[in-house]
Amino acid sequence: TDVIRALGEEGLPRQALAAFHRARQLRCSPDAQCYNTLLAALCRNGRFKEARFLLDQMERPGARCRPDSYTYTVLISWYCRIGAGTGCRKAARRRIYEAGRLFRRMGEKGLEPDVVTYNCYINGLCKTYRVERAHEVFDEMVKKGCMPNRVTYNSFVRYYSAVNKVDKAIEWMREMVARGHGVATSSTYTPLIHSLYESGRIGDARRFMIEMAESGHLPREHTYKLVKDATEEADEEALPAELCHSIEDGIKERFQHVMRMKPIMRPVTR
Repeated sequence: TDVIRALGEEGLPRQALAAFHRARQLRCSPDAQCYNTLLAALCRNGRFKEARFLLDQMERPGARCRPDSYTYTVLISWYCRIGAGTGCRKAARRRIYEAGRLFRRMGEKGLEPDVVTYNCYINGLCKTYRVERAHEVFDEMVKKGCMPNRVTYNSFVRYYSAVNKVDKAIEWMREMVARGHGVATSSTYTPLIHSLYESGRIGDARRFMIEMAESGHLPREHTYKLVKDATEEADEEALPAELCHSIEDGIKERFQHVMRMKPIMRPVTR
């Protein structure tokens, strides 16, 4: 399983598949974790046809290793991730459509999606502008007793921020906090602030920047400079000096931490 995972992460899906078949030839019976790892390796490298063939094998009557909830979650996650990342809208929608088919098949097999499954699917729907369907899935999620979290709400916040419906995005953030489903972090505030800036609402962008910083979340350097410069150019009230010093110190410390970690994370070359 570790070998298959490593090969997949290195972009070697054919070798990962060969290692899987070699293990079977040596009478090593693969378990669900092994199948799921291979599925992830194939999907990571765009080999969806082979991944679906592998799933079909697992679903056959009498198969030794049946797919579990995680099996479908792996496929749904990668379909949504690759689909949302493609530059072709038609191809993206086709991937999300396939993710939807797998999502429905889970239910047909008596498997319940968990919060990770829901989050992957909702995020894919939002990124491909199928927000009505995303709302339906969200309502189904709540109805079935699966509690949404910050990741769930952030998908809607990003969507409404991207389509210039920033007030709706703010509603989703406030609703998340009010229901106790999560705490707004920089990943929540950032799209809001950028959308407010692009809408010319510099005062509101400033207010949310202060709210984010005072709640203990450090903004990205680009976002901070964007708001700071915009308040000066628009003749708005400047960000508090003490807050600016705190943010700038935090950004500097984060940069130094990243630079210290780079040598550790750099792959070893021979």
